[in-house]
Amino acid sequence: MSIIASAIAAACLLVSQTPARVADVAIIIDDIGYDYRNSRAAVELDQPFAYAVLPFSPHAQDLARLANELDKNVIVHLPMEADADNHALGPGALMMDMSQPEITAALTESVAAVPYAVGINNHMGSRLTRESDAMHWLMQAIVARGDLFFVDSRTTAGSVALQAALQLDLAATARDVFIDNEQSPEAITHQLALLVKRAKQVGHALGIAHPHAVTIDVLRNWQPHEAGVRVIALADYIESYRRGGADVMAGSAQTAAAECGDEGEHSGAAEYPHAQR
Repeated sequence: MSIIASAIAAACLLVSQTPARVADVAIIIDDIGYDYRNSRAAVELDQPFAYAVLPFSPHAQDLARLANELDKNVIVHLPMEADADNHALGPGALMMDMSQPEITAALTESVAAVPYAVGINNHMGSRLTRESDAMHWLMQAIVARGDLFFVDSRTTAGSVALQAALQLDLAATARDVFIDNEQSPEAITHQLALLVKRAKQVGHALGIAHPHAVTIDVLRNWQPHEAGVRVIALADYIESYRRGGADVMAGSAQTAAAECGDEGEHSGAAEYPHAQR
């Protein structure tokens, strides 16, 4: 047997003998701050979800404080220019015509408007997140703060936001599954199943949902342990699975599993772009 064949056989044996580890899932609930009733209900869900709060929204500070009191992670849901529907951005948006100092100033103001924030993700942004210069300026500003991570919501397949973050060694990751683009119990349950499937394939997955009444109802009744996953705080997820770190190890495990005849559906489960956002 060749050295390479022996190594593959040993890897297969190790995979088969290693006890199955419960996969980790993190979920961000976006758009917190306008609809107080639904936003509060989302924050009070009995899971360690993270809450992306829109800066300058009417209830931003109250809901951020409540989330913090409940030991939930708060992040800034930073508005960024989209290909369409920019009327829905709200105040504090980063736009294409902004200079580097303007982007830095807008970031500073938005972070100040959301108490207890530990990270940032983009609200909309299908236009701006494709722009290398703007994303580089934004990531530079986040790095300079030294206290925030970044999540690319991936509202467009052409986003370069994560790439810009990794180039500056900023703790960052990207969304895997949008959970409630279609707002029906059946569709949301299906997307949660895809999130679980993705997590089991590579050991972890990140979903994004919104404070819709139907989403809250489904998440309230969801039993992740019965699906074979555990929900962890977003900050813990970033610490364990930031891109360029633990994902490299996960990729190695995937390679070994593929050589053993279990290729899975990694790429297919990952891409659910949010149309026109």
